[in-house]
Amino acid sequence: MSTTEEDLIKAMDQFEIATGFVMPQPTLENVFDVHTRIADMMEKYPKRIYGMASPDPWLEEEVYVKEVERCIKQFGFVAIKLHPLGHNISPLSKHCDKIYEMADQYQVPVLVHTGTGNPFSLPSLMMDPAKRYPNVSFILCHAGFAVYADEALVTAKYCENIYLEPSWCQTYMTRKMIDQVGVEKIIMGSDHISNIPVELAKYHNIGLTDQQLEAIFYENPKRIFRLHGLE
Repeated sequence: MSTTEEDLIKAMDQFEIATGFVMPQPTLENVFDVHTRIADMMEKYPKRIYGMASPDPWLEEEVYVKEVERCIKQFGFVAIKLHPLGHNISPLSKHCDKIYEMADQYQVPVLVHTGTGNPFSLPSLMMDPAKRYPNVSFILCHAGFAVYADEALVTAKYCENIYLEPSWCQTYMTRKMIDQVGVEKIIMGSDHISNIPVELAKYHNIGLTDQQLEAIFYENPKRIFRLHGLE
């Protein structure tokens, strides 16, 4: 399912979303070109759109490093994405070390797809990188995708620098994560714009306080992504 720039801004306006994080689909052939298009959006919508780099870890290290540096240093992207399913790679592969090293160097978080696409997408596989790179924040996208939600929960419990983004997880499981790892380790993600209203409804109907919602929707991502100057 393709999403245009116009689709994205329209959805953000409709659901009163102030800031969005955008990345290419990992299976696209023109990921570098999409990075450039995202950078153009960042320039057009400053502090409203932020890019996340998602090159294929199988690329030669020099090519991978150059593209991530372009995204972060030239464009101002705020994160790196690893997609074990889309990239067909284990997070424990030596080819992924360059991801963690660059995240450490530039102090940006690493988002990791978890859930579908196992065995590479098992949440627990991120425990080793998190322990080896304690200064890097790791965000488990989809927090195990419902089926492996408990595994994502345990992983976040035992690694201080692992955070959970429970899109596609059940309402009760999302509440369980908040109660057991603390609201400060949870951020909201929609995965696709069509899922925005579902995720918003989920958080607004599991008995959270206004302060907890403020943390999940605003304070946590602002802190984790180091969005200085964002009001």
